[in-house]
Amino acid sequence: MIDEHKSLSEKFIKKWFWLYIFSLIIWPIWYITKIIISEKITVSELWVLYWIISLVTLISTYNDLWVTESLKHFIPKFVTEKNYDKVKSVLFYALFAQIATSIFIALFFFFWADFIAENYFKTSEAKEILRIFAFFFIGINIFQTINNFFIAVQDSFSYKLTEFFRMIFILFSVLFVFLWDYSSLVNYSYSWLIWLYIGILITLFIFYKKYYKKYFSKSKILVEKSLIKTVGKYSLLVAIWAQVWVLLSQIDMQMIIWLLNTESAWLYTNYLSIINIPFLVLWPIFMILMPIFSELSSKWENKKLKIIKQSFSNIFVIIWIIFNWFMFVFWPQIASVLFWAKYWDSWVILQYSILFLVFNFLLQINFNLMAGIGEVKQRVKILWIAIFFNFVLNLIFIKSLWVYWASLATWFGWILIWFLSEKFLKKEFSTNFDFKIIWKNFTFFVILWAGFWYFFAPFLENLWRIKSFFALAGLWILWGMIFIFINKDMFKNFIFEVKKLRWKR
Repeated sequence: MIDEHKSLSEKFIKKWFWLYIFSLIIWPIWYITKIIISEKITVSELWVLYWIISLVTLISTYNDLWVTESLKHFIPKFVTEKNYDKVKSVLFYALFAQIATSIFIALFFFFWADFIAENYFKTSEAKEILRIFAFFFIGINIFQTINNFFIAVQDSFSYKLTEFFRMIFILFSVLFVFLWDYSSLVNYSYSWLIWLYIGILITLFIFYKKYYKKYFSKSKILVEKSLIKTVGKYSLLVAIWAQVWVLLSQIDMQMIIWLLNTESAWLYTNYLSIINIPFLVLWPIFMILMPIFSELSSKWENKKLKIIKQSFSNIFVIIWIIFNWFMFVFWPQIASVLFWAKYWDSWVILQYSILFLVFNFLLQINFNLMAGIGEVKQRVKILWIAIFFNFVLNLIFIKSLWVYWASLATWFGWILIWFLSEKFLKKEFSTNFDFKIIWKNFTFFVILWAGFWYFFAPFLENLWRIKSFFALAGLWILWGMIFIFINKDMFKNFIFEVKKLRWKR
């Protein structure tokens, strides 16, 4: 089920090849879809749509006590043991928890839509959208559970293929609504809902043909007290960690609403959408790391774990440099292309925080490693410390220095989280940064930044929005090619190191 016979280099390259091939198609589709939707509906309507999506995302973290996250931890271990009864059982526990709690919460959304619309969103526009997203809530949890299974068995092709089908059909339906002049918040919401359920059917078909018939048709679901207790204990710890993480991510937003106003909160929300752009590129790496860490941990391969952590930490610092300088050069153009110039302040907020983005990259590696080796409790402790730290800084900064410094308070929190996680892992999994390569990249891209800013930025100032989009995409490809060229030795060494980590047959 998992390609255990292959070297780590083959596993990484093969898995990430499909992750990035599909991602390079899906990311533009997602942003083109957002551009189309934002064209004909008002700012207030767009605000309602995004806040409902945000609410659905927030509630989903409470939805199953995080049993689906346990798939990534337990399934690689049970597959290694060839115990398919346990694999099927853990998947069943996850689906049962997801469907049961999803239906309950969706019913709440559906029947209490009037109350939520008037008292939380403070607009009647949200009422019908909430009822549509009640059904979306059930579907997205089923879709994500099966996709979490694909991630757990490191099947990046199936995972991204199903996501590709869902996104491409959403784009087609949104284009239909847009071109035939049916643009409305309700019609766009139905577009998302209909094609989600078609995506679920495609996902279930792939799961049945590829895994159920081959591995699970003759296996049974175990109702063992010890297994349920083991999965439940891990899930509970991850659930606590998830709630603390959500609390940390929401502190700045809720304090902005409390201390300032909703307009400031909307600008800050838009900034959060911008800051997530680099994670669209890196998230495939983070997704595949935890199952691999878990698989290596079950085999007591600590040396391999350390080498992987070391290699990726250095690479992520370099990746941060290229993202940082590209956004510094073209932030006005990117702001206009993706979110119109009316959200200019969102990009000013970005300037206060992007220098600290690297610490979020690094803590993602540490937290995936801690989850892979079963140290979820330590993640919870670290996040509680960060919450207190973040709350105090936001209380000081927001009132006196507006939303700009709210982002800075959050990123100071990321520094603290990375430092504490690094301190915990230092004994067995310390990181030694290659400052020679880091300094070379930093110096080169400062010079490149000056050149791009002088020659290319003025050219984009008066272009039409769609032309600017494709011009920026072309410049980003050029920027990336330069990055790969000057770091070709680093990538060769990385592949060489990973090739040495052979799996035992």
